[in-house]
Amino acid sequence: MRAYRRRGFTLVELMITIAVVGILGLAVTPGILTYIPQYRVNRAAKALATEMNLARMRAIAKNRIQYVVFAAGSDQTVKVYEESTNDTSWSTSDTLVKTIALATEFPNVRLDYNSVTGVGGTTLTSAVTFPNDRAVFLPNGLLSAPGAFYLMPTGDKDTRNDRLRAVEVGRAGQVTLYRYDTATSGWEEM
Repeated sequence: MRAYRRRGFTLVELMITIAVVGILGLAVTPGILTYIPQYRVNRAAKALATEMNLARMRAIAKNRIQYVVFAAGSDQTVKVYEESTNDTSWSTSDTLVKTIALATEFPNVRLDYNSVTGVGGTTLTSAVTFPNDRAVFLPNGLLSAPGAFYLMPTGDKDTRNDRLRAVEVGRAGQVTLYRYDTATSGWEEM
C-alpha cells in the first residue's frame, strides 16, 4: 500500500510565518515614516521644476509670454498664465493655464525656507526669489530675471534643513534642483 503525503502548510507553520512578517513590518515602519516627508518634498520639487520647463517650452512654441506665479503665504499655490494681449505685463485677465495647489497635490509640503544661505549665496528673505513672486518666460525661452523657490515639509520650519529643497531657474531658462546638505551647510545639485 502507498503512503499518502499531504501537501500544504500546517496551521502552526502559517502562524509562525505571519508572526515573523509582522515583526519585520514593525521594525521597518519607523524608517519608512521618516522617509515619507523627504519623498514628498522631492516629488514636489521635481514636479514644479517640470512645470517651469513646460512653461518655458510653451513660451517658445506659442511665441507668447508665460508667467509662473507663486503664492507662498496661506494660499500655497503655483499658477501658470499665458499672456493674452502681449502687453508684457501680467494680470489676472491673462489666460490661466494651470493651478497647482500644494496642499492638495503635495500634502505637508510648503513654499517656505529656514535661516540658511540661499542658492548662489544669497540671503533668504522669502521662499520665492523671483521679482514680484513671478517667473516670466519670454517668447524666446529666456527668463526675464533669474530666481529660485524653496520647498520644505510643513513640520520642518526652524527645526530641520536636511529636507529643504530649492529649484533655481537661470536667465537662459535652465532649471536646476538642489537639496540642502547639512554636513557642508551648502546646496548640492540633485
